[in-house]
Amino acid sequence: MSYISKASAFFLAVAILVILIALYHHQHSLCHFSVLSADSLDMLINQESSSAYRKPDRVPTHSLSSTARKPGERPSKCTVEELFVVRDHLRPLVCAASAIKDPCLQKCSITIATKCPDTSNYLEEYYKVLQKQYLKSSEPNEFESFVGLSIGCNKGFDALNTLRMGTFDGSLSKEEWKTGMLKDGELGNSVCAQDTTNPFSVDMHIIEPRKGVVHCFEPVPSTVKKLKELSKDLGYDKKGLKVIHAAVDKEPGTAFFKSSDVSGLENHGLGLCLNQKLNEEGCDQEVEVLTLANYVKENIPGDGPIHILQIDVEGYDNNVLLGAKKEVLERVEYLEFEYNWMGPWGTQHLYDTIETLDDLDITCYWVGQKKLWRITGCWQLYFDIHTWSNVACVNRRMAPDLAEKMEEVFQQTLKIPYLEIGFTQPVTKKLREDLSPRRAAMAAKAVSIDPDIMTAKYLQ
Repeated sequence: MSYISKASAFFLAVAILVILIALYHHQHSLCHFSVLSADSLDMLINQESSSAYRKPDRVPTHSLSSTARKPGERPSKCTVEELFVVRDHLRPLVCAASAIKDPCLQKCSITIATKCPDTSNYLEEYYKVLQKQYLKSSEPNEFESFVGLSIGCNKGFDALNTLRMGTFDGSLSKEEWKTGMLKDGELGNSVCAQDTTNPFSVDMHIIEPRKGVVHCFEPVPSTVKKLKELSKDLGYDKKGLKVIHAAVDKEPGTAFFKSSDVSGLENHGLGLCLNQKLNEEGCDQEVEVLTLANYVKENIPGDGPIHILQIDVEGYDNNVLLGAKKEVLERVEYLEFEYNWMGPWGTQHLYDTIETLDDLDITCYWVGQKKLWRITGCWQLYFDIHTWSNVACVNRRMAPDLAEKMEEVFQQTLKIPYLEIGFTQPVTKKLREDLSPRRAAMAAKAVSIDPDIMTAKYLQ
């Protein structure tokens, strides 16, 4: 072999060795998040503010560009650029550092962004358009009756406003309702001040409201007693507010609830008495548990639309959906529910719920103050962190105009600069040090910017 041939062989061997070393480090760079300690989160904090955080080296093979859609068609999956805009708005670091350890801290950016949502720029706007159509119609009775379901009705303010919005009935008054709820007893605090927010604006020219009903499910005995009495006293029961004394779950049965002199307590759910001995902690009120599938079959038969389904049941939200089954969910035009770590949610995955709803032509979003961040087709691994949050969904087949409006709001939200969002809090050194090695590894995985990791389904 000549000197030149030997030299070529040598350089070829060196080149192959360099490539093998590079491939080794590349593979390990994708997996190093699984062994990071809590201290290593310092690196991630610096990474989050760097240009690399927003410009990944490669994009997922399934990522598609936004394209024009036909009415009712599924929105395109988020591009990798859109995913990173969402991460800029709803930064995963604090969620990973705080919510994995203690979701009760409520420091996650998703929690902050979706607390007490304001849906006025899409849901109320949609019903204002319907109201104009109703007003102009020569035959208002041709409008199908409005149907709403409020699961976890609590003080009734949301259910009442939903009925007002769906029936265009200006005589349904929040102020009148609040006065009655405060009479002769104590009323629990309203976290989102539903008793003071502006009601849906009803056109004064409407003389005959649209027909409709909202089924208000409330299990807490003291609260449901107040709801029924007040609804009857104000005549709202005859205007469509139907109060049902029952809890809702995925299976029928009975459950116990606490006795209380206070109406409208917001943290009294199905799980409150599960770990307590009956009669020792006031858990002495037995209440019927229904499923939506059975209730709807008996009380709202047929295949007509259920215009609005609102769920707020302290961790049992997904169980309510499971108990509704396909037969009910495919009739729902608009859906709201809470996602958190409580009750059954603690062992369930939001990804599975989003996929199930998507199969029924339902698109879901994180819902904030006049802002939406799409979850369907835009899934990110850190969404699997169980943190207190609110989700809004629309049936793109049943309500294509509303679906289009919500997607427009999402696209408008993406255009907002990060500095105008501010849904984050600093990650303190103590917070990082308090993480166990297992939680630190989960946190590091959750904030990974490798596209294959950040779009995975489950944290564990």
